Amino acid sequence: MAVEQHAKDSGHEELSPKQRCATCILHWIAWIAMCTYAMWHFATSEVNTSLPRTLRHVAGHWLTESPYYGVERYWDLSDREWREARQYLVSTWPWLLLHSIIGRVLAHVAPSVVLGYHAAYSLLFASLTLGWHSAAFFVFEHAVFFTLTWIGVPALCYVVAIIMVAHYDVFKHDFFQIVLETRGDHAYYVTAVSFYWTVLRCCSFCLDTIRRTTDGGGPARGKSDHLSDYFKTLAYAVYLPTLYLGPVQNYSDFAPSMEKPKPSLTVRELGTLAAGLLRSGVHFLLMDLLCHYFYCAALIKAPYLVSELDVTSLVGLGAILNVMFYMKYRIQYGVSGVCARIEGHTLPAPPKCVARGHLCSHFWRYFDHGLHLWIKKYVYGPIAGPERKTQRRVLGIAAAFTCVWVWHSMTTAVTFWAMLSFTGIALEVAMSRIKRLDRVKSFEAKHMSPERTRVVKAILGSPHYLLTITACMFYLVDMKITTVFFKRVILGFPVPLVPVLVSLYFGAYASQDVMQREAEAAAAKVKEQQVVSDSRSGPSVADVASDYAEANALKLHFTEVP
Repeated sequence: MAVEQHAKDSGHEELSPKQRCATCILHWIAWIAMCTYAMWHFATSEVNTSLPRTLRHVAGHWLTESPYYGVERYWDLSDREWREARQYLVSTWPWLLLHSIIGRVLAHVAPSVVLGYHAAYSLLFASLTLGWHSAAFFVFEHAVFFTLTWIGVPALCYVVAIIMVAHYDVFKHDFFQIVLETRGDHAYYVTAVSFYWTVLRCCSFCLDTIRRTTDGGGPARGKSDHLSDYFKTLAYAVYLPTLYLGPVQNYSDFAPSMEKPKPSLTVRELGTLAAGLLRSGVHFLLMDLLCHYFYCAALIKAPYLVSELDVTSLVGLGAILNVMFYMKYRIQYGVSGVCARIEGHTLPAPPKCVARGHLCSHFWRYFDHGLHLWIKKYVYGPIAGPERKTQRRVLGIAAAFTCVWVWHSMTTAVTFWAMLSFTGIALEVAMSRIKRLDRVKSFEAKHMSPERTRVVKAILGSPHYLLTITACMFYLVDMKITTVFFKRVILGFPVPLVPVLVSLYFGAYASQDVMQREAEAAAAKVKEQQVVSDSRSGPSVADVASDYAEANALKLHFTEVP
C-alpha cells in the first residue's frame, strides 16, 4: 500500500503486476545464473580438481576419502570450525534430543524443577563428554559473574568479560591446555568455544541484574532468592543447545521464554518440529556435498595456489567461501533452535542467506541475530542513546565493531574485516541522513517512481555488496589470499570489476524483493495476531508488540536505507 501511495503521490506509474513479476524473475534468474556459473567454474578448475594430488604431502589439510558409500571424490574437512562442529553434532545428537524431550515433559509435570534440570543435565553432559575440567570452567566462569552482580559495578563486568575473552591473545596463557592433555583436541576446541560463548551469556545476566537492582526493580531478597537466582542464571549460562552451537541469547529474552507456560503439543506443532529436524539434516548433507566438490578450505592452506586461478574461478572461490560460511552457521543455529523449540523455548532466528542480503547492516543484523541483539543492547545502545543522533550512532557502531574485533582475536585480517564493516554501515547511516534532506525528498517525489527507486538502490547497493563480501573475505581467509582477490578483482578494471558489479546489481535488486516480501509478511502476521487476540485468548501483548517491532524494523530497513 505504501508503495502504491508513493507512486500516486509522485505522479509516476508503477509497473503492472505482470511487469513487476517478470522484472523480478529476470533479476533472480540473472543473479542465480551468474553465481552458479562462477562457483561451477571454480569447482571444475584445474587447481580445485587436482588439489587432492597437489596437497598429498602438505601438512594441515584434511582431504580424505569420502565416508559415503560409492562416492569416489575426496572429502574436504580442512575447515576446523566445520570439522569440530560436525563431529560434535554426530556424537552428541542423542544428548541434545533427550535433553529437550525431558525438558518438555518436566515443563508440564514439574515446572519448578526445569531450570535446575537444565543446569544439572548440561554440567553432566560436559563432565562425561568433555571432562570434569570443562564443567569446572563453566561453573567457575558463572560464579565470577554471579559475584559481580553483588558488587553492582557494570564497568567491572565489562572489564572481566574482556579479560576472559582476550586472555590468550594478550597474555598467551591457555587455560584449557589441561583439557587438551586429558581429553584430546576435540574436547579442547569445544570447551574453548563454549567458554567464550558463556562469557557473553554471563555478561548478559550480570548487566541485566545490576540494571534491575539499580532501577529499584525488586524488593530486598533473602538467601533462598539468591539461591534461586544462582540456579536460574546457571541454567541460562550452560543451556545445552546453545552451550557450544550458539547463538547467544540475552538473559532478558531467555528467562521469560523459559518460564512461560508451555502449551500442549499439537499435531501441527509436532509436524513443525519434525520438519525442522529434517531441514537441519538436509542442510547437513548439503554441506557434506559441498565439501566433496569445493576444496576451498584445503586451498586456503596453500595460498600460493590461489594465484594460479583464473579470474572467474577466483570470483567463484569468493562466492563459495561466503556460501559455506553461511551453511556452517545455518546448521549449528538450526539444530540448536529446533532442539530448543522441542521444549517450547525460542532462540534467535538462524542466519539469513548471504546471497540475498546486499546491505552490510543486513548482514550484521541477520547473519548472527543473537550476537546482533547482544551488541545492540550492551554496547551500541548505551552509547547511541535513546535519541539516536548521527554522531552518537557512528560512535556506537565503532564501539560495536571494537567488540567484534576483540571477540575474534584481534588479528590483522580481523582488523580489516571490522574496519570495512564499520565503513559499510557508517555509509548507510550517512545515506539515510542524506535521504532526509528536503532537496532529496523533493527530487525523489518529482522524479522517482517505486521501480526507479529499486533500480537506483540496486545500483548503489552493488558496490556496497562488494564491500561486504570483501570484508568477509578478510575473516574467512588469510591476508595473502584476500590481497590476491583485491588486486585481481577489485582493482581489475574494467574486467572483472564491471561484470562483478553488474552481477551484484542483480543480487541487490533480488535482495530488495525479499526484504519487501518479508516486511509484508511480518505486517500481515501482526495483523492476524491482533485479530485473533481480539476475538479470543491469543498471543500476549508482549509477543504482539515484539512482532510489530520486527515488522516495523523491516519496513524502515527496506524503505529508508539505500
